Amino acid sequence: MMNRMLPATAILFTLACNAPGDAVPAKPAEPFKPFLSLRPVAVSLAKGATQAFQAEINYPEGVRYMRQPVGWRVVEPEGGSITGAGLYTAPAATGTFHVEVRREDFPEITALATVTVK
Repeated sequence: MMNRMLPATAILFTLACNAPGDAVPAKPAEPFKPFLSLRPVAVSLAKGATQAFQAEINYPEGVRYMRQPVGWRVVEPEGGSITGAGLYTAPAATGTFHVEVRREDFPEITALATVTVK
């Protein structure tokens, strides 16, 4: 009698371990959270001097761009100029100015650096 129950017990144990409700659900994928950082965040320059700024961004899973999708600008009029590669040239006037970088793929994401021209 014991020999007949052993296979049934093994089957029940197997079914109990593999029951549909016992499976651990897969963790849902985290939504992509874009970020942007800027270096340096503050700099002091002489009139007419240049400073290279660098932007660092993350990319969505499996996405790569031909170029980094960022745009540069100097916030204040007459506050100097900046190239598409992030090379800032200070104006001939002294003052405090700001360089802004914005993600082109997520335009609401920006970072700001302060430039003091002496």
